Amino acid sequence: MNDYTNTKIAANYFRGAEAVGGHIFFDESGMTFKSHSFNIQTGETRIAYRDIVKVSKRNTLGIVPNGISVFDRNGFEHKFVIWHREQVLQFLQSRMHQRTE
Repeated sequence: MNDYTNTKIAANYFRGAEAVGGHIFFDESGMTFKSHSFNIQTGETRIAYRDIVKVSKRNTLGIVPNGISVFDRNGFEHKFVIWHREQVLQFLQSRMHQRTE
């Protein structure tokens, strides 16, 4: 399994209908999506690992297998498009399990 702690990956984050381009930064306690400044919707979204209740695969446009969903404890689904989704899902699942031990 890849350890993404203290790294960043390119990603798109769906904010409504817009797929906002940017990066996900992973640290010891969570992940932060930071948008590129040229998007219509800019800013950051922080998700603490302790708040993640489920992660799953998702397909962009229903057919392209390059996305993940991160569900938080409030029931919100964060939708991302990323590369190497299997490795990222494994990493997030390992971080979710560490928070309960």
